Amino acid sequence: MNIVVLSNKGHVYCRPDTSWERDNEDFYVPDFVDRLNYSPILFARISKPGKSISPTFAHRYYDAVNFGLFLYPQSLLDIPVEGWACAACLDHSSFLPFPLYNPITLGEKENRFVLKSISNASEECLFSCCAPDKNLIEKAIEQVSRYCYLRCGDMVAIELQQMSFLCDRSRESLQIVGSYCDNPTIDFKIIY
Repeated sequence: MNIVVLSNKGHVYCRPDTSWERDNEDFYVPDFVDRLNYSPILFARISKPGKSISPTFAHRYYDAVNFGLFLYPQSLLDIPVEGWACAACLDHSSFLPFPLYNPITLGEKENRFVLKSISNASEECLFSCCAPDKNLIEKAIEQVSRYCYLRCGDMVAIELQQMSFLCDRSRESLQIVGSYCDNPTIDFKIIY
């Protein structure tokens, strides 16, 4: 199982399954990481294998969706050539929560994804959006399937905004919470 990502800048790369955190367990930051960046994502589970999938048929290739979060260690991103690949491999840094939702929830204005950080009783909204149209997923499936064969169980993830600073070692901990369709989906702590 791979996590195939369409970045905010339109690039395609993979995050390994070891980076997948599906149970909302706390994220203990490794000693070599001083700063963390984040990117909110929309993802879909692939239910039918394929390559070079046409946008016309992309709706047949996935069966569930949800919103999540990627974490990126800044110290690895600073490495000139291999940095991006190293940052994408960090264990348990891809928060793709369950349960997954039926794709019909996309495009409904009342279905919002909200991502917040909570620290010392103060709350900050990191990202909020109405559920985008299914075409966003289907275009992403078409784009990433040009580069790699998609297998059953793979996740196709779309970064919804440019990577942003989240926290650094000056904080002892930070709680991240998220909800979709008014249901809590993300709830974990980042602990330095």
